Amino acid sequence: MSCNEKILACALAILSISGIFSVGVNSQEKASSQNYLLVRVFENNNFLSGLPLSEFELLENGQPQKLEGLLEFHRRDLVRQEGTIAELPEINRSYFLLFQMYDYQPQLLDALNYFFSRSFSPGDQVQAQTPMGNYRLNPSLLSSNTPEIAARQMNDILKKDINQGNSLYQSIVRDLKRFVQGIEGLNPVAGGDEQTDTSISLFGLERLLSQYRDSLQKLESLRMVDEDKLLSFASLLKKIKGEKVIYFVYQQEFRPEISSAMLTTLISNNQDNQQILSDLQDLFQVYHHELRLDQDKIIKAFCDSGAEVHFLFVERIPEKWGGLVMREQSEDVFKLYSSIAEATGGSVATGKNLLTLFQKADAFSENYYLLFYPKEITTATGEFVQIKVRTIKPGTKVMSRRGFYY
Repeated sequence: MSCNEKILACALAILSISGIFSVGVNSQEKASSQNYLLVRVFENNNFLSGLPLSEFELLENGQPQKLEGLLEFHRRDLVRQEGTIAELPEINRSYFLLFQMYDYQPQLLDALNYFFSRSFSPGDQVQAQTPMGNYRLNPSLLSSNTPEIAARQMNDILKKDINQGNSLYQSIVRDLKRFVQGIEGLNPVAGGDEQTDTSISLFGLERLLSQYRDSLQKLESLRMVDEDKLLSFASLLKKIKGEKVIYFVYQQEFRPEISSAMLTTLISNNQDNQQILSDLQDLFQVYHHELRLDQDKIIKAFCDSGAEVHFLFVERIPEKWGGLVMREQSEDVFKLYSSIAEATGGSVATGKNLLTLFQKADAFSENYYLLFYPKEITTATGEFVQIKVRTIKPGTKVMSRRGFYY
């Protein structure tokens, strides 16, 4: 490892104990006579360039606002300016890369290479969060290092954190597999780091169901979404100047279950045992995820922050383990973060390849308009103001954040 690589590795390894990004910002913002809003317009899934200011309409709580100016950007380059603009905004970006991955994927290195060579620009800030902690990259170090070095160093840290940070999660999933295999009447399958437990077949059905339930509850506690931390994060984002771009990388989850044929057999054979019938129904027939938090409050907080959220959902191929079934269980998190992404004017991408997902988010972000309109002199009311932007051109799709708090 060269001297520069060692310096960069140290710069990446700034760990926050709080479990939320530790961001230093200047809370004193200069007063401006204008509001501005980042907007993207698509036609047939392609960005529509060259729209004049006269073709835009912006409403706050249903009331039309007078548009005074427009800037059109391609990445950091100002393509076009129209109308009156009191103050040019800060266009450097603060990137936040959030990783909730249960298995490291080699394509992560390719995705990071793409990010540092294409998305990142000098002057941008980058922070990454893993199951183990938070890291901040000093952008000045890139002046003496290549994007490949930055990507490799960050990849090494993320790989270690993803593997270590999810060791307990993976252990519980292995327990669930063994309990299901015991219920199915199979011997546990040894493979990789799986351990054969020949005593599991001796457990009674009631005990196996009870242990399955206990392990399932432990798994749920590990994947719990913390509402207070999300709101605190959104509050910190609001204080940061310039563009704020979040890549939330979430890997699809699966839960081991018994097969439908075995479930039918167990129900048929245990008609006189109401406890077993109840457990079978709760665990395998009507079990569902539900996030116990105020999703509307969280969505509005991220809209108010001015951040743009891109939700990158990494699909996985379910494992095959004897007679058990791997059921998808990401629907609750997918619904929350896809809703946040859409409400902040960001994007949602799904697929198996991390590089492709990063490319989609980057392509979505590279073109945009800034619309400027008068700022009202008013005291804070705590009211959430609904924003709607549209164009007079038919067949277009307009994306922007949906509101903010006065």
